[in-house]
Amino acid sequence: MTPEQFQTIFRDYLSPISKYLARRVEPESIEDLASDIFAIAWQKRDYIPSGSELPWLYKTARFVVSNHRRKKQVATRFLSTLLPPAAAPSAENLALAEMGLANSWAALNEKERELLSLSVYEGLTSKEIAKVLDTTENSVNIRLSRVKQKFLQILKENQ
Repeated sequence: MTPEQFQTIFRDYLSPISKYLARRVEPESIEDLASDIFAIAWQKRDYIPSGSELPWLYKTARFVVSNHRRKKQVATRFLSTLLPPAAAPSAENLALAEMGLANSWAALNEKERELLSLSVYEGLTSKEIAKVLDTTENSVNIRLSRVKQKFLQILKENQ
């Protein structure tokens, strides 16, 4: 892949990758993580399958976000030992806790949320999701069907 081809990929996919990150990490980390994702893409540019650049970037983003969360969790655990406990939850947290949709979303496990998110928020096809998750298209279709049914059932129970 030439530098010009990579620039085209960067221009075309920076926005979808940033949106993907915006739904998963705090706003102040989006730019840094997007930069990390495209740095990895540049290093591995000769191994990115032609025509599957976006799914490859989403797959890389999943790993980058996972590592980011792990690092943040370690830092949070350490800081929590130094800070006194909060007296009460924020008004925002109380409002979110009462929302049926938020509760239903939270009732799904992380893998289920990721699968549904790739389909609904990112708009990927089953074939593209299969590449992101490194599985078969048939497996994605089955799992996606089950997750949608589960989510709808939980949503009905939370209303």
